Amino acid sequence: MEGDLFGGILAGLVDHPYVFAVILLLALVNWNAEAQKFKMLIAGEVHLTNTRAFLTILGGMAISNFTPARTGEYIGRGLLLKGIHPIKVVIATVAGNIAQVLMTYSLGLLCIGAAILFTDFGGEITQGYKLLYVGVLCVLIVVFVVRVKRILPWAMQRLPHKLAKTLSIIKKYDKKLYSKVVTVALLRYVVFAVQFYLLLQLFSGFTMPVLALVLIPVGYLMQSLVPVPAVSDIGVRVGVSQILFGAFLTENAILQAVTCIWFINLILPGLLGTVYLLIRTIQKR
Repeated sequence: MEGDLFGGILAGLVDHPYVFAVILLLALVNWNAEAQKFKMLIAGEVHLTNTRAFLTILGGMAISNFTPARTGEYIGRGLLLKGIHPIKVVIATVAGNIAQVLMTYSLGLLCIGAAILFTDFGGEITQGYKLLYVGVLCVLIVVFVVRVKRILPWAMQRLPHKLAKTLSIIKKYDKKLYSKVVTVALLRYVVFAVQFYLLLQLFSGFTMPVLALVLIPVGYLMQSLVPVPAVSDIGVRVGVSQILFGAFLTENAILQAVTCIWFINLILPGLLGTVYLLIRTIQKR
């Protein structure tokens, strides 16, 4: 089974080298976008060059891949920025992650509406009910955005103290700065979605309909609800992808695409980060 999996992946990459090159280029954009988010959020404490910010992000991923909900990011980044108080690193990292989660949930919910309206997602629902469900979803999103200043204080009073304290971290940053962070988070999200779409197309012989693209944010939203270490969440990714794309693609194509994006965006940068952490450790001895 493993031989078939890796053989199929290798064959797909050899058949479409230019598409794979674009996917790797997008991976660099993805990692650099995360580095720019962190660089902006930690700028009040230390000025990081683009290279140092990039390597710090990789170092954080080296540890976060083995911890639930990426909590190891704080440790990895803290090890590489020892001149800064650890809580400052935590605040910057959490604020960046909140921006990314905002993208995951907002775009995921919007795409659930689009999927219900334009695909068979949701089963045998009549067009009238589809419009009703999407209309209700849109109203809820609009009400939340318009009334967010009143809703958040009310909601935070009813959340567990630790969670409310974490969400209040973003108040440390001014709106202009955090708007830039959210914009970079959106760029990173779009890049990640395009990568997965290209991989699904590559391993399916470019047979997947364009409309299936709206299911990718739905998949990311579903995956985010299961807080397992990144190094072992491939099972969750495969299961969610089979539910969403099983009507369009074979099981092998889905498994190959998920394995590739998991390795390229999580394992590969984690390995590079591990090498960087080891080099830094040896240099300090």
